[in-house]
Amino acid sequence: MEPNDNFPEGVKVKSLYKAVKLLDYFDSQHPERGVSELAELSGMLKSSVYNIMSTYEICGIIEKNPKTNKYRLGLKILALSNVLSQDDVFWEIIRPYMEELSEQTGETVFLATPYGNNIIYREAAFPNHSISVRAIKGVVAPMYCTSLGKAILSCMDKEQTERVIAEGLEPFTPYTITDPQAFRDEVEKIRIQGYSIDNMEHEYGIKCVGVPIKNGNGQVIGGISLSGPSLRFNDEQIAEYAKILTDRAIRIRDRI
Repeated sequence: MEPNDNFPEGVKVKSLYKAVKLLDYFDSQHPERGVSELAELSGMLKSSVYNIMSTYEICGIIEKNPKTNKYRLGLKILALSNVLSQDDVFWEIIRPYMEELSEQTGETVFLATPYGNNIIYREAAFPNHSISVRAIKGVVAPMYCTSLGKAILSCMDKEQTERVIAEGLEPFTPYTITDPQAFRDEVEKIRIQGYSIDNMEHEYGIKCVGVPIKNGNGQVIGGISLSGPSLRFNDEQIAEYAKILTDRAIRIRDRI
């Protein structure tokens, strides 16, 4: 028998919920998964996982790599994401501000929205001199060690901070804040000053400054950040970037 699961409030079809959650185990570090892996990660029976994957395969949501015999996301996911992109208010309204910011500062601009206890990157704007362009759209990252995540979290209720802490503050670099009380203090500091700093907490050598984006009702809907090599982000530059980002966030709020 499969283990009893604690389902979120409001879930009507538990079997469907468990099937959809299997898709969460596919990410940039694990683009392919086998049935045994998925069964171990989810706590489901191998036969149940196989049946779900086979059904997904028929629907085009999942496909099997004939060389590895493992599953990966199918083209149906890409088709659906294209529909989402074409009807994305963030692209239409925020993209021009992102491009303006990147041109003005010479740094990379990221846009993200909340995604459970994480964030999901929605768009990026790169300076003209950028040698490499990072594919970021759709990438999921932790709230606790990114400037965007911390900026967004500072505008949410304190219970959300506790949920993030309960999930674990795993270190990505030596600078990642892993002490629960230190992290609570960090979120409160951001709440007061209005912007956050990723001091090489997610990627070594990279600093970011982020601010939340709110709608006309004062609800946080995402965040926007400037990111670049740590050597360019001294205290004076961070303060200047925070002012610029805050100004754009207000303009975006007024547009939305």
